[in-house]
Amino acid sequence: MFNLKINPFLYFLFFLAGLTGEITTLAFSFCSVLLHETAHVVTAFGFGYQTFSIELFPFGGVARMEASLFNDPLAEAVTALAGPLESIILALLLGIVSPLLHLPALTEDLARINLGLGFFNLLPLYPLDGGRVLLSFLAHRNGYKKAAQATIKWTRIIAFSAGIPLTWLALQKTIPFHLPILLFSLMISTQKNNYLYSYWAQQTRKTTLLAEEGLLPSQVWVVEAKRKVGEVLPFLTGKNYHLFFLIDKHGKILGEVTEEQLFGMINQDNMFNLNIEQIWAHGNKGPKQVGGNTD
Repeated sequence: MFNLKINPFLYFLFFLAGLTGEITTLAFSFCSVLLHETAHVVTAFGFGYQTFSIELFPFGGVARMEASLFNDPLAEAVTALAGPLESIILALLLGIVSPLLHLPALTEDLARINLGLGFFNLLPLYPLDGGRVLLSFLAHRNGYKKAAQATIKWTRIIAFSAGIPLTWLALQKTIPFHLPILLFSLMISTQKNNYLYSYWAQQTRKTTLLAEEGLLPSQVWVVEAKRKVGEVLPFLTGKNYHLFFLIDKHGKILGEVTEEQLFGMINQDNMFNLNIEQIWAHGNKGPKQVGGNTD
């Protein structure tokens, strides 16, 4: 189960809508948002991830899920797509059924709201659903850290570039004023991701699953011993347990490093610049000392 949280400003928005006679449209809009977010929740649950709350606020809603989901590219992409697909399918069904059953005109309004909600969220801008799909695709190729940096940079460039002309059009009353506000809110919301926290959350989840089930799927990597930890860490995505075989410049296997060994050194000074060979030597109590880089 999850909690439903309503932002206090939303009550004020409903008050204004009541004064202007738009309360029915607003109620339909937020019912649509709630269904949209529920689709995310159900899909995430299907992948085994929990949702802590759904929060509704004046410009939409968000499902607060466990951080480890964001380090599982496939689950994150499918979960992100579930919301827009639900909205678009509901809009199409309402559009087909409404004229056949002679339903009230409000049904057509509900269809338009869901269609707009679905396609707007498919825009490849973070943290919209389309942006999360883009982030997941890049994370699968380049690791979570680089993917988050690239997606956030892209979103800020587009939001700033499009926000200025949209603001001018809104001042000319050509488009609704809430459109540039939404765009600038995206730029503000793209705060720097704590990618290290997502690694920790996923690692904690794997430890719990291993204790409960006794086995986990694995992924094996072969890595040069001189590679730095910072180069390896971004690839620890998904639910698989990662094991690294270290090789020297001649291709000879020196040993292996586990996820626990990597995360066990997370608080070590200069940890990201350590060679992975040093993590292996430390874990096996070899003659090498964990410290600065070795040439």
